[in-house]
Amino acid sequence: MDTKEPILLVSPWPSRNNGLSNYAVRYKAELERQGVKVPSERLYFWGEKTSFWKWIPILRRARREGLRRILVQHTPTCSGPLLPWFLGRARKSGIRIVVVSHETPSTYARHLDGFLPGKAAYLAYERAVARRAQAFVVHTRLHAREMENLDAPATATIPHAILNMPESVLPWRPETIGIYGQIGRKKGHDLVVDAIQSRPPGFFPILEIWGAPGVGQESYLDELKHRVAPGYADRILFRGYLPEDGKAEAFSRMRLAVFPYRWISQSGALAEAVAHQVPYLASGIPFFEEFQKTHLCGDLFRSDDVQDLASRLAEILASPPRWTPADFQRLHSSLSISRCCQELLHLFGDTGLNPE
Repeated sequence: MDTKEPILLVSPWPSRNNGLSNYAVRYKAELERQGVKVPSERLYFWGEKTSFWKWIPILRRARREGLRRILVQHTPTCSGPLLPWFLGRARKSGIRIVVVSHETPSTYARHLDGFLPGKAAYLAYERAVARRAQAFVVHTRLHAREMENLDAPATATIPHAILNMPESVLPWRPETIGIYGQIGRKKGHDLVVDAIQSRPPGFFPILEIWGAPGVGQESYLDELKHRVAPGYADRILFRGYLPEDGKAEAFSRMRLAVFPYRWISQSGALAEAVAHQVPYLASGIPFFEEFQKTHLCGDLFRSDDVQDLASRLAEILASPPRWTPADFQRLHSSLSISRCCQELLHLFGDTGLNPE
């Protein structure tokens, strides 16, 4: 197969304040840097419910333009219900499709525990997606195990790359504790707000919360702001959306980046923090446990436990930083986007491209 043959990208890009959109455009840029043309189609079912039908014109476009390779960035909320239909039709048309799945089935199935027919239908949907794609990619061993349990094993496990590797890291002048990323109830921001307020004002450094609320999470942001007691109003700061040109400065001031998530199957925000050589404290959920065991450069606290979070914060901040620049460089090499793109291209049949 011609290594220069285009790959049609289907994803939520461009969407503001959307991690999957950011992931998609970074991969698009890197694939193009490696010599592959990447036309694109935008599909974001959760934000635009009527867009579920767009798989039909996408298939027509692929047939009309002779696009034989398609890359789908997938979560059920982004892809919508017609993805299995599309995969089956595309396969019959001789189109090779690689699906990169960004969430474990359990992430969504947990919301359907009280409705077993719906849960069974959803799991059947994920099974069909994995089986009908020519290649089905996950980011973690946890996700791979879940797909095996669904009798729909993943083709490859490619880690979530560091998407925004800075050209240089500003001198580290740690002054704050930081939370960075989209704001939502499952992200557990309230745990950190409560942990900071479990000690007298000034005991912990200033907490800066960077990010905007996800779809439907505006009320949670309001709850967080009302949760802050008067004595902490100048110690817990809501900074809003963090633009690209402000990231280096914001990360350079973080002594520690905190990820108190209640559940997640991968985290681009964590990758950005370690790209700037900021150590992390994350909840002890499976993804963070796997990341910490594999890459180090951070510590864990007991998930959903405010007191343990406060204790671990106090312990870490009272000690000299444990992780060296060499530790971060090893992590950066493992999670290089150029290396991850190479693995992805192999699934399309490309070989011999120089990732550097």
